[in-house]
Amino acid sequence: MKFKKSLAKVLAAVSLAFAGFAAVTTVNAQSNTVQAASKTTKRNKVVALAKKEVGKSYVYGATGPNSFDCSGLTSYVYSHAIGKYITRTTYTQVHQGKTVAVSTATLQKGDLLFWGSKSSPYHVGIYIGNGQYVHAATPSQGVRKQSLSYYFWPSTAKRII
Repeated sequence: MKFKKSLAKVLAAVSLAFAGFAAVTTVNAQSNTVQAASKTTKRNKVVALAKKEVGKSYVYGATGPNSFDCSGLTSYVYSHAIGKYITRTTYTQVHQGKTVAVSTATLQKGDLLFWGSKSSPYHVGIYIGNGQYVHAATPSQGVRKQSLSYYFWPSTAKRII
């Protein structure tokens, strides 16, 4: 009889231990889901504001809200869409975030796209999904939404979110 009571206590303890492990695993999974949703929300806010800026003028050295140069646009969008400060110039922005492969299969909304060498890029834009990006192109073109082209393919990409 004593053995059965001891066995029952051991089984109850093991059962509680597994229930606790399952609860911790569930909490961690929920936390990961919330973090992923938060990142998606931030990416969507960046994309929405970038699209809203299409049609504005290009002025070298301008940082918005009515005109931009390329790095002024990216800095403005991140700051105003999600409160994230990124540096002001293309040359410094390329050193922020995590490097990601420049492929439509790996790029995510909000990734920064750079043209030129990886150490000294001359242009930056914001990937908005579906093979498209928004950038302050030139003084005659202003802020535009364009499709990625193999004739004008970015040299590197950075994930800020």
